[in-house]
Amino acid sequence: MRPSKLSEEFRRLAFSCTEKAMSLKELAQQTESRAQALLTLILSVPFLFFIPLPGLSIILGVFIMINGLRIAANKKLWFPDILMRRRVSAYSMKKAFLIAERWAIRIERLVKPRGEIFHKHPFFIRLTGLMLMCCGFFLALPLPPGTNFLPGLTTFLLSLGLLEEDGYCLLVAYGIFLLDLAFYIALPIVGFEQLSGIFS
Repeated sequence: MRPSKLSEEFRRLAFSCTEKAMSLKELAQQTESRAQALLTLILSVPFLFFIPLPGLSIILGVFIMINGLRIAANKKLWFPDILMRRRVSAYSMKKAFLIAERWAIRIERLVKPRGEIFHKHPFFIRLTGLMLMCCGFFLALPLPPGTNFLPGLTTFLLSLGLLEEDGYCLLVAYGIFLLDLAFYIALPIVGFEQLSGIFS
């Protein structure tokens, strides 16, 4: 049985927010098996809009890297205990999830279940998790925001492909990941100034 659409997941999470503040641990428990991909999707969004994240980009990259590895190893979501216990107001969470639902509805016009082998076969699940781990590493590097766009986009598409069970979306992400590798391999050879101009 196919899991609910991403927009339905966000709507369910929005209406699960009561008046009581919710901890990240409680949120993770509600997302169940989709928690890692949902987390990496959310954490990738700031990199798509070139939002300056001095210092914070390293933390987000590390979280993506760790949870990508855990997807590859078929492990549950990981967060430091100090963050898992942190509580967020129900109002803020509900508002964020409803906004996310509207965006997800638009995305779902293009993304749909297909290419089952790429999101079901253990080899491709591990491959996707390892790619997420590499993208998290790239995002954690202390480089200017413009250089984070490609790994951020790859992370977003990999996570979206897993969540929406879209093998074609994963294939596109695999292709962009090759560009990521080419960029970061060429970076120390060609030099930062020449390459960064492409993405800034």
